[in-house]
Amino acid sequence: MSTVNVRSSRDAAGAVNYVLYGNSRERRAELIGAAQTRAAAFAISVAGDHGASPAAFIERTEMVAAVHSRRVELQSYVLAFSPDEFDVADPDDLDRVLDVAVKLAERMHTADYLIVVHADSAGRHAHAHILVANHDNLTGKSLQRYTSWKHGLRQLNDDLMRTEGLRVLPDPEQPKPDWEFRREAFVSGGFEQTVGDRVYEALSDPRSVDQQAFERVLEEHGVTLAVTHRDGWSYKMRRSDNGKPGRKKASALTPEFTAEGATAIFDIHQQNQQKGTTHGTRRPAPAGAAGLDAVDSVGAVERRGHRRGERADEGRERPEGASAGRDRGDGQGRGEEGPAADLAALRQHVVAERENREQAERDREDARRVLAQSRRKELQRRLEQLGPRGSEEPADHGFGS
Repeated sequence: MSTVNVRSSRDAAGAVNYVLYGNSRERRAELIGAAQTRAAAFAISVAGDHGASPAAFIERTEMVAAVHSRRVELQSYVLAFSPDEFDVADPDDLDRVLDVAVKLAERMHTADYLIVVHADSAGRHAHAHILVANHDNLTGKSLQRYTSWKHGLRQLNDDLMRTEGLRVLPDPEQPKPDWEFRREAFVSGGFEQTVGDRVYEALSDPRSVDQQAFERVLEEHGVTLAVTHRDGWSYKMRRSDNGKPGRKKASALTPEFTAEGATAIFDIHQQNQQKGTTHGTRRPAPAGAAGLDAVDSVGAVERRGHRRGERADEGRERPEGASAGRDRGDGQGRGEEGPAADLAALRQHVVAERENREQAERDREDARRVLAQSRRKELQRRLEQLGPRGSEEPADHGFGS
């Protein structure tokens, strides 16, 4: 059985970067050094780009948002399955999760998308991140449908699950957001998102088999667990913006981080140790994967195309020129290989576009300031021409009285 949730995102680059590499600098460096990503399977579709890459998805998503002055750059969906329905250690199961996620994305919207399947969640459940650009390629408008769990999204997901022969929740309730979904609610790179990412990394660590072990792993990430009768669990970390200690209640971040949620994950790690299994999977990066800055740039990952006949919804035409690809993440792609993106050129282009937008805003502000100064000078000049009673004196044309 599956649950699905959605949240808007104003940071396409940050969202893509996170689902591919996470936000731990150490882990990112490790993955990049080994030419790997977090993706157990993934797919991508970008209109007009037959060699679609994550970098191309970011570029076009940012571009259409800027052109239409939209603050929301994409809609971020998380499609999660029960651990007993799909095995995170089975590549075929992960491919199946990808196929279902692609079908859901293409039933919801005619828009660019990037889908990443994760098998390394703290709860050992397979789930797919579906990032959909906030731009309908048919209408040119922002996405209006399926942007709320209550208004159509749950029903569409349930219909798809029945069609695919998968289980549907008998009494559907809005799923409690886990951290990978909840993090989009916080400011990108802000204190809450940063401390949440570090707690998630520590909680996902197989060494976190109980509270004491968890606290030791947290310390490695610069986070301290505080337990009180009033607030329950809270996490403390020094803020990067002002250097002062910061604190956040676990329940305000996600139920996963509370004592109850963490204990359930500790039990999973204990069971895995007894079975002699390791947690999570890391797949090789697709052919053509490029490096990644340790700050906020996503590596250009070469995509492999798939036939239009593999589309989930044959009854709905995709925009002409749209391309889609899917890959298990192990280099065994389907279809023909497309050209790799020029990451350096893309970075320069994105930076230049941002600088241009910032400069344009500064120019507008300067123009407003100059106009205001001009108006003040004109008002002063007119006041100086007024007589003592506030009426303008008649001009002297040289005639006598």
